[in-house]
Amino acid sequence: MPDDRINILYLSSFGTLKWGGQKSLYQLVTRLDKKKFHPVVLLPAEEELAQKLRELNIDVVIRALPPVNFSNLFSGFNALFSLLTLIKKHGIDLIHTDGPRNTFYAGLAAGLKRIPLIWHVRASNRDRFDSILTFFPAKIILVADSLRSRFPGTVSDDRFITIYNGVDLAEFKKGGPSDRMKKTLEIEENDLLLTVFARVEPLKGQKHLIEACGSILSRLQNFRIFFAGEITDKKYQRECLALAESLNIRERIVFAGYRTDIGDILSKTDIVLLPSLFEAFPRAVIEGMAAGKAVIATDAGGAAEAVEDGVTGFVVPPEDPAALAEKILLLAGDGEMRLRMGKAGRLRAEKLFSIEENVRKTELVYHELLGR
Repeated sequence: MPDDRINILYLSSFGTLKWGGQKSLYQLVTRLDKKKFHPVVLLPAEEELAQKLRELNIDVVIRALPPVNFSNLFSGFNALFSLLTLIKKHGIDLIHTDGPRNTFYAGLAAGLKRIPLIWHVRASNRDRFDSILTFFPAKIILVADSLRSRFPGTVSDDRFITIYNGVDLAEFKKGGPSDRMKKTLEIEENDLLLTVFARVEPLKGQKHLIEACGSILSRLQNFRIFFAGEITDKKYQRECLALAESLNIRERIVFAGYRTDIGDILSKTDIVLLPSLFEAFPRAVIEGMAAGKAVIATDAGGAAEAVEDGVTGFVVPPEDPAALAEKILLLAGDGEMRLRMGKAGRLRAEKLFSIEENVRKTELVYHELLGR
């Protein structure tokens, strides 16, 4: 019996599941309608993402694509040839990429094979090859409207479409944390828990939150700051700790590293914060809303599109500890406001940011491009 499914080749820039883009890719390919779509995923390394996909019987190919430059011409031609071979082997109908490098190679392959390419833009920072890369895709999916600023002069380009990241809402149903979780978080029953889900690096702005909390110590004392995220810059972490020490809040801070028990942590969290300087469309914000928590986020990338300012939380300027401090104090002193904003956030997440909605809209793009 012939297989009439659409064969889609996905290319990921990374093989880890620690980062938001790869979590989004995992949720997309594992929730596709398998009666209509057959995914094949090309990853640069044998890491957790490959393992998790194989556990669900999804085809995975490991191949690292070389940097795009003249010194790598031979490696580049080999990479292109391997892509063409892969496309032929699996009868690929459509290619879906997520980064500049894999979009370059996939764009060449898609052009030679005359199949459509989708570039899923998950980062707000411009790449030096952006002006070239935009020639390849039949469709460019942005994770937030704000990412259009990365591509000047494309306002009327109908190839661009915004599809917000989605989360599995069932993972964030409200529930009480276990005693083990309370102990792990190192908090007392009456402590206000401020949680940040982000890699520990300068662009995520943890220092500005520490400065903000140091400034409110005389007015708010029963708080803890829980930083959950991979520590990618240890020097920056040491700077954060030194700043906290100078502000007399060192004992109130926990750097927990990368965590997988996000739902459990959120169940005990009072306020979710994201003090980033740059973002695309932060999963941490919509996960906090899905968990029914008030959110304070900086106006970076698509954060302001996720948070309805004054309704589901607050949006403050980046690198502004005073603005962060003001909103923290406001929410800390008003439990009813936190509950009200949390409920509104959950409703907003259900309406706009469910993984089901994300997958449905993406599948519609596939059908549109292939005329099915």
